[in-house]
Amino acid sequence: MQVPFVNQVFDKDDAKGSSLRLSEFLFPDALQVEERLEVKPLTQGTTNGLYKVTYRPVDAGDASAHDAVLVKVYGDGTDITIDRNKELKVHQLLAENKLSSSPLVRFANGHAYQFIHGRTCSVSDMANPVIYRGVARELARWHATLPIVEPKDPQKGLEHEPSVWATAKKWLDAIPSQPKRSKADKALLREQFHYVTGKLLLNDDKPEPLVLGHGDLLCGNIIVQDLTEPTEAASVRFIDYEHATYCPRAFELANHFAEWTGFECDYSLLPTRLTRRDFIHEYLAEIARLQQDGDHADIPGLCALIQAETSTGAIDFDYAGYAEKRLAEYWDWRRVHDGNVDADEGISQREERWAAP
Repeated sequence: MQVPFVNQVFDKDDAKGSSLRLSEFLFPDALQVEERLEVKPLTQGTTNGLYKVTYRPVDAGDASAHDAVLVKVYGDGTDITIDRNKELKVHQLLAENKLSSSPLVRFANGHAYQFIHGRTCSVSDMANPVIYRGVARELARWHATLPIVEPKDPQKGLEHEPSVWATAKKWLDAIPSQPKRSKADKALLREQFHYVTGKLLLNDDKPEPLVLGHGDLLCGNIIVQDLTEPTEAASVRFIDYEHATYCPRAFELANHFAEWTGFECDYSLLPTRLTRRDFIHEYLAEIARLQQDGDHADIPGLCALIQAETSTGAIDFDYAGYAEKRLAEYWDWRRVHDGNVDADEGISQREERWAAP
């Protein structure tokens, strides 16, 4: 079903008024909307503005039964790194496969979709076995349910769009040659991109299939739905699909594990080898169940470099500092992988934690 478009700009300084002007799409059966509409800004996003809009009928009882939608207002400069048309198409595909709620309306600077009830995962939650096993199962549902791509040869895999490789190339092109807010060396980053694709992709005669991955499984994009009863694995859902793209399974897993450190990049929080094995065991078991009825794919901080140059400051986040931390992870990995670790310096905290049993 086509998502309707309204040529309207959502004004963050008048969030309720903007929501009212969208109300016929948000709550088509609602009456007396103005008196019964509540708009609450959410603070999880680092690139976009998020608002929970709730319609409360007069005779409503339990608050959980009230109609609610999530309004997403695109951040300044994000169109450089994010294909919004692709985002909506992926969202519709997810909704059709019962992996997300339905998109309701698109407007000039954002879109809205049905609210997914639950609580947002925290950084500390990521290491909770009940939570991470739930994440592993939901990730397996994505990868087993959605269509896959099987490139005929490595070059086809590198050129497939959308994919993590095509996205990385676009992001490299988008980084200014002389960045003002970061220390990025564009030529060096491009050289490393060729090194990584050569190691991970182009040296295989038959590339592995690409799954449609979420691509941004940080804690704020994981919703824990129910923990009222003892369980081995929580029921979780994923939100925010702007970075969803085709990628190797190992990339999706390694990218998620990297997010365990939070925006502060606290490497003591990285999952150990034993924890990663438990996660992957749960993931594979769920894949097998669904079919019956990474260490070396870490993500560079290209997106953060672009945000550092294009962000207008509407959202308070140190993109340049975050990019430097994430790119430092790559160089730590290269030193260990190439055997260039200085005896006096030793390996970094991240690599030490990653290798821990």
